[in-house]
Amino acid sequence: MQKTIAIYFSDSEPMGYPFHKKEYFEKYAELTQRVKDAGINIYIVRADSYLGDGIFSRGWEIVGDGVTEIDKQVKADLIFNRDDKNTIPHIADCKVINHPDFDALCLDKLKTAKAFPNLSPQTDVVHSYKDATEILSSWNLSEEDLVVLKKNYETEGRGIFILPLREIEESLYEDWSNVLLQEFVDGSCGVPNLAEGLHDLRVTVINGEPINSFMRIPKVGSYLANVARGGSGSSVDLAHIPKEVIDLVYEIDESVKQYFPAIYAADFMNSPKGYKLIELNSRPGMQHPNWSKTYDVFNEGAARMLIDAVLNT
Repeated sequence: MQKTIAIYFSDSEPMGYPFHKKEYFEKYAELTQRVKDAGINIYIVRADSYLGDGIFSRGWEIVGDGVTEIDKQVKADLIFNRDDKNTIPHIADCKVINHPDFDALCLDKLKTAKAFPNLSPQTDVVHSYKDATEILSSWNLSEEDLVVLKKNYETEGRGIFILPLREIEESLYEDWSNVLLQEFVDGSCGVPNLAEGLHDLRVTVINGEPINSFMRIPKVGSYLANVARGGSGSSVDLAHIPKEVIDLVYEIDESVKQYFPAIYAADFMNSPKGYKLIELNSRPGMQHPNWSKTYDVFNEGAARMLIDAVLNT
């Protein structure tokens, strides 16, 4: 019997996020074609359409430059979770990539820091401004020391502040629930032969193997390396990644093998205290030649992961 994969997005519009960006649509079209060529059905499913047991009430197929709604429910053997707003149910009745527990480990930055305490900066989560002031006072910082504040479950650099302790005010957040407090990692030392100053070095991993890498650099005057926040990014050949970073990737991977098959990115920053794990990302985006020199390695790896996983379901 022919297997079926459902790619899940939280935006309810058929051509909504991430298809609103032409390059992303092109790469998902390519991904679905690779899967179809292996004799597997693959559909797009969205929003609150999950009924349970791998069944979605509606779905779409990528056709040409757009999507066409199919005239039946989608019964998936495998769900590829691309939900950027964390709205998909905690599915236990269908195989999901990434496994919901691994997804939670990556999304909850406090869980990530606790899982890898030797690699992570000091991290706490608060639910009120009062909690924040009490915890920060216990860190023995000077008024000029920088602190990173971010909403724990946000992505693309949203809700991040990097400020001296003296500038942290209640007005920063309308809602202080799930605000992460993190030790500032001074990345101004750069990475030998790759970056001269502030940076964020991302390594993408599929089923335990580093696939490709990016170096992200903040815009002048900013600490945020997110491209969505004005930073710049460029591909880095894996052969040029410091051995210490590759060793850390394998160290992390040993701790998450129970969640395979898995696809994720690990973000690192060099510092006077050595390389630090800044965060794990369980939904690294599909890659386009406009953004990545090694896009095809990643995209082919993602397709092969899905094909192998559903055929073994």
